[in-house]
Amino acid sequence: MLEKILEGCENLFRKFGIKSLSMDDIARELGMSKKTIYQYVSDKNDLVKKTFNHILTCNKTKCQGIRNETMNPVEEIMKITKEMSNQMKGTNPSIFYDLRKYHPEAWQLFRNFNHDFVYIQIKSNLELGQSQGYYRAELNAEIIAKLYISLIHTITNPDFYNEGDYEFNSTYQEMIHYHFHGICTNKGLKILSKND
Repeated sequence: MLEKILEGCENLFRKFGIKSLSMDDIARELGMSKKTIYQYVSDKNDLVKKTFNHILTCNKTKCQGIRNETMNPVEEIMKITKEMSNQMKGTNPSIFYDLRKYHPEAWQLFRNFNHDFVYIQIKSNLELGQSQGYYRAELNAEIIAKLYISLIHTITNPDFYNEGDYEFNSTYQEMIHYHFHGICTNKGLKILSKND
């Protein structure tokens, strides 16, 4: 039942943001009583934290699965990008503002995920790509991985969307193109153009 609640909340938060939804709204949208929800969480903050922990755990599993099934590092990042883009399609940018301002523990989970898991994945992807000739050999994988994380922080910064000109999904895809065109050799760019 908890997983059903968390998956339902994930969809609601992506669509409406977090602050705009009361526990009454959430219960009504999920078709269950608040009493049922409160059997699994202590309050809305706990619900948000558990929901984002669930999202990040699922993302980690998906990324590891993609790594195991892809043929090369470029294809790996392209498949992860497609997966994340599909997941984030239609996401209300206010979700980042709501997380940062009203749910700092959940926001910290998200930041820790980037600094720990994503950083390690990107760094190892870069090193593998360099050893196989897909990425430029002279690049410092550690610095590039840190730059990648800083780009993630930029596009998930609520201030980035103040003008309302951008959607997270298209911004994320532009970031990935920017990343690849900075690191790929001609061999890597050929794989990129096939998967684009």
